[in-house]
Amino acid sequence: MTGNPLWTDDQAAAEKLALRLIEREDVRAAREAARRAILDDPLAATLDGIVGLDRALDQWVLGLAMREANGDTADPKVVWNISNAPRDWYGHVYRGAAVAIDNPDNFNREIPIDGDGTYEITIRFAANPPMFSIVCEVEPEHHAGLGRNLGAYTLQQLSEGSAPGEPVIVTVGPGEGGRFHLKTEPGARIQVYTRDSQRDWDQVPAEVSVRRLNPPAGHVARTEDEIAAAVIADMPAWVHFWSHFKDDFLGLPPFNSFSGPHGREGGWGYLAGGRFRLASDAALIVTTDPAGSYYTGFQISDPWTISPDPMVRLVSLNTSQVAPNPDGTLTFALAAVDPGLANWIDTTNLAEGWIMIRWQGVPAAADPATFLRETRVVPLERIEAEVPATVPRIEIAGRRRQLAERARSHGTRTRAAEWTR
Repeated sequence: MTGNPLWTDDQAAAEKLALRLIEREDVRAAREAARRAILDDPLAATLDGIVGLDRALDQWVLGLAMREANGDTADPKVVWNISNAPRDWYGHVYRGAAVAIDNPDNFNREIPIDGDGTYEITIRFAANPPMFSIVCEVEPEHHAGLGRNLGAYTLQQLSEGSAPGEPVIVTVGPGEGGRFHLKTEPGARIQVYTRDSQRDWDQVPAEVSVRRLNPPAGHVARTEDEIAAAVIADMPAWVHFWSHFKDDFLGLPPFNSFSGPHGREGGWGYLAGGRFRLASDAALIVTTDPAGSYYTGFQISDPWTISPDPMVRLVSLNTSQVAPNPDGTLTFALAAVDPGLANWIDTTNLAEGWIMIRWQGVPAAADPATFLRETRVVPLERIEAEVPATVPRIEIAGRRRQLAERARSHGTRTRAAEWTR
């Protein structure tokens, strides 16, 4: 084990296999067939849509290849999949995989489960852990869709009574289990997801491992050709679902407004989502209340719901990266150019796209009806006049320091021994 819980032999093997899969002629042909279907989407006729189409498609295809590469429920691995920032590690460049407004604060790891099997998942938290959740879901056919929740635990539940570094055991299976047990359904294909949500990019994610307690006798691992065949068979439904996810997500709220906050199934947090459409000389001003949450995050994505590269652009801000108002609320300014407010969200010149706000580790007494305080469009030339002076501002030198620290802390996440526990 290195100092980085993400840097594992299983992660390296899954990525190398997935990168080989997406370059196969048969998988490339399936990708091109999916691309031709997407070209019929009205979004593909827009500037932002056609510019982002191939990047989105590549993210979806690599995400599917990663899931199939780790699809052996008899010998499951813990694999980090959905994160779109490219990274150079393990001797290769991983191009990124993402769906559904992927969050740069998150490490989404996947564990494939046989609904008839019994498993033991071991978790070790650092002294200052990110927000953590573990969720058990019935996987939809062809992986194409959102799973049906069977159960979930959060950091607060799992760490109660445990010292940092002390192992926490979660059992998974159709019968009864230990103190923390995720009950499955016999005959179902299951995915267990763990999610570390960093409120500070220097936080160390949990160490997570899995073993099957009742492996089937005589099991033979799939060949690479068999895994490729599964990718090809699942690709049409998978790409169709994620390319159309944008069409009715959260009821397709009007531009420059939000739907929510909505409680996450399993009770592990809240989200509010919306769409933006802004002229180059305007800003969307959004004020939120973090409400004492362990983690909050604000981010944007392109119209296909794929986020811009978060390393060097301010396309997201989390709990440690924001400057609060005197009353503890947070005011964000979404704009194509720097409006001089501390909590700038850079549209990266997208004319339109999606916004997502998340609250996790929320105190029981918090009222989600108060989480969103204000949403309005303001001309950039009117920022000083219309945004209260109590909202934090920033000078150019301060913005440069902010961006430099962002690149540094994001870069530590894919180095073998950068984190210390």
